[in-house]
Amino acid sequence: MTLLVLSALVVAFCLGIAGVEAGRLISYPPHIRTKRGSYIVEFESHIPKTHVSRFHAMSDVSVDRHFTKVLNGISVSVSKRDFDPSHFAQMDGVKRVWPVRYYYPASTPSAASNSSSLYLHHATGVEKALKELGVDGKGIKIGIVDSGVDYNHPELGGCWKTEGCPWQYGEDFIGDKYNEADAIPIIEPNPTPMDCAGHGTHVSGILAGRGPQVRGVAPGATFGMYRVFSCPINGEGGSSDDILLQGIEAAFEDGHDIINLSLGGGAWSEEPVAVACAQIVQQGVVVVAALGNDGAGGLQTGSAPAIARGVISVGSVDNWNVTSKPGIITSAQGTQKIALSMPGDSKYPFDFDSDTPLEIPAGGEDSIVGCANYTENMSGKIVVVKRGGCTFNEKALYAYTAGAIGVICYNNVAGDMSPAVSNSVPIPFVGISDDDGKHVTDTLAAGKATVKAPKGAREISPSKTGGQISLFSSIGPSAELDMVPLISAPGGNIWSTYPQKLGSYASLSGTSMATPYISGTVALLKQARPDLDVRAITRLLVSNGKPITDPATGLKTTPFMSGAGLVNIYDAIKSRVQFDPPVLSLNDSKISHIQGYSKLESLGSVRWAARTISIHNTDCKKSLHLSLSNAAANSLSMILANGSFSYSPRTWPADTSSVSEDTLPQVYSPNAEKTIGPGKSCSVTVFIVAPKGLKDLESWYYGGFINFTLQWDGEKTTSTQVVSYGGYNGDSTIQDVLSPPSDGLPALVDTVTGEPVNDLSTLVIDNNSTKAILFGLSIPSRLVEIMLVDAATDKSAGYM
Repeated sequence: MTLLVLSALVVAFCLGIAGVEAGRLISYPPHIRTKRGSYIVEFESHIPKTHVSRFHAMSDVSVDRHFTKVLNGISVSVSKRDFDPSHFAQMDGVKRVWPVRYYYPASTPSAASNSSSLYLHHATGVEKALKELGVDGKGIKIGIVDSGVDYNHPELGGCWKTEGCPWQYGEDFIGDKYNEADAIPIIEPNPTPMDCAGHGTHVSGILAGRGPQVRGVAPGATFGMYRVFSCPINGEGGSSDDILLQGIEAAFEDGHDIINLSLGGGAWSEEPVAVACAQIVQQGVVVVAALGNDGAGGLQTGSAPAIARGVISVGSVDNWNVTSKPGIITSAQGTQKIALSMPGDSKYPFDFDSDTPLEIPAGGEDSIVGCANYTENMSGKIVVVKRGGCTFNEKALYAYTAGAIGVICYNNVAGDMSPAVSNSVPIPFVGISDDDGKHVTDTLAAGKATVKAPKGAREISPSKTGGQISLFSSIGPSAELDMVPLISAPGGNIWSTYPQKLGSYASLSGTSMATPYISGTVALLKQARPDLDVRAITRLLVSNGKPITDPATGLKTTPFMSGAGLVNIYDAIKSRVQFDPPVLSLNDSKISHIQGYSKLESLGSVRWAARTISIHNTDCKKSLHLSLSNAAANSLSMILANGSFSYSPRTWPADTSSVSEDTLPQVYSPNAEKTIGPGKSCSVTVFIVAPKGLKDLESWYYGGFINFTLQWDGEKTTSTQVVSYGGYNGDSTIQDVLSPPSDGLPALVDTVTGEPVNDLSTLVIDNNSTKAILFGLSIPSRLVEIMLVDAATDKSAGYM
């Protein structure tokens, strides 16, 4: 659910299509940050370049950039404060107009770090492909649109555009001074895309790392870095549509085979960056994009451009091994070792060679989470706070102001955590797991305690969640019910290169880290099989994914979280069969009797969908024998059993001791066994029945995997490939868009006090007394309209 606050008399939409120019003028709600007075204008495809001259001739309008390759349009800025952008939308030849919105890299605080890539590459088939097939990405060009790269890093080549250097392309489009808080952000590109934020260098190591600490997926490829994110200012290093489009267009013009986008924002395929990426894919370039890190927000939290048609959207799984810094807790009860995260910025390392006192802030919940001014002096102490309530930067600042010399933040959910903070607060800030947090807080509740963390100490240990979907990874489907993500890769707790000025190495988590992993596997696939086009690459990559088992239910993790599962590039390269489509997005369906398969008439009226899968045997010498079966996955709902809404999705089955078959999706086929001749193709029709034992009102999203068991003539071994499927168990046309009334929404609130306005008879709205409407969305909506109604006449007084 998304909460939107609308000030009175202000029009705002989730992705609004405004006024008389419906379909042309796009508007964002107030919680979406946009660049004041800046717009992207897209022209119809037949409009010539000379069309832009009309904008040059307009007073108060400046044409900043002209896009011709990936988007037929321009970016403009307007100096007139009360300018109405509908003027642009009314012009002949204009297709769409967007405000320029801000974007951020798709990374999140990590758990600990992994200093060995061996097991990670083993689980994904990368190690086997490198050793047995000799592929390393050589001859493949990969363009990375990100925060830049420390190309001087010894594990990244230590060079820039010299002969034999892996970095042969790229430039800086933003510079070091860009601050979105400025009325007019400063854009002063540098001669080279040197990274001062860290994100791009970390992404680059996952692709290009040459060892010994970081071994990339495709170290033999040729790379380009297109810097679109600036240095972190006040803890953030953002960008905007117009700058991103510049970087993406430059990467396309430089002829890259693959474009890596570890970034995201927006939820619709009409976002300008998504439109550009879809066009790039149509022109034969593979685009790989991070789905996002909003898994805590529940279903349908994927972002653009990952949700664009043809783009390979990527989810994240946790790494199998983590490296942490040991911390020794000493108290009257004895000593206990805890695992401290590794700070991304070694400028302020968590090094304490002697016992240093620990303290929990006194006070209420705000104090426990470290989100308020401390009432006590923390000089010479390390404070222990709980995750949540405010940003990590804010926690660090409150502690530093109180005199603390360090902060330990413990997780508020199961698992490890490594918070990322800017270097503007000069004290070390590390994270620990919820279990270690409980030990530390229990120890402090019983008396005094200290911590020792010797310089240089490091320990590697198995992760409790290795190979499972990362909690932060965004969840599908898209707002238009398409299947996202398509595939998953290691993205949780990834140890990679970092700018040398910031410590040379760091551990980060995010779909940002999973995305270059997939880009690297695509490079290996393209090197091994250069004849493949974009669609064939996607088919092989996805159908060779390995579905992930949920240990809590024993069923497969829903493809709305994992896509086809964990990537296995060795199997994709060696595959001798292609499935089209590799993913079945079922959307929703009406209740009726199944038609076209008489054996299923006994099922009665059910929600069902029939789909045809084309199967091509690419082995020109041997016949292929195949059979199919169904592997049901968990179903998800954001409606709890009591009818209330929850950000954290509910999983079915909750109790695996007794699961009725009608609560799981079923797959039937009249031709479940087939023989396909050498080099031949055939079609298989499948009938997928939604879980009729689950209630429509609970809005369940179901899915699973059609397993194809494959065996070629004369071979004893069999292999398995999958086609994932997913749908909505209901009628989306009657699905409630607004959150349930039980949530207390919508509500009229006073913007000063934040209190609800219950007595409308005394309601006053003027320049000195503004009100806001607070409402929640259960599902994404392109348009939200708020109408004023005269209570006496029941007639509309117009739209807000």
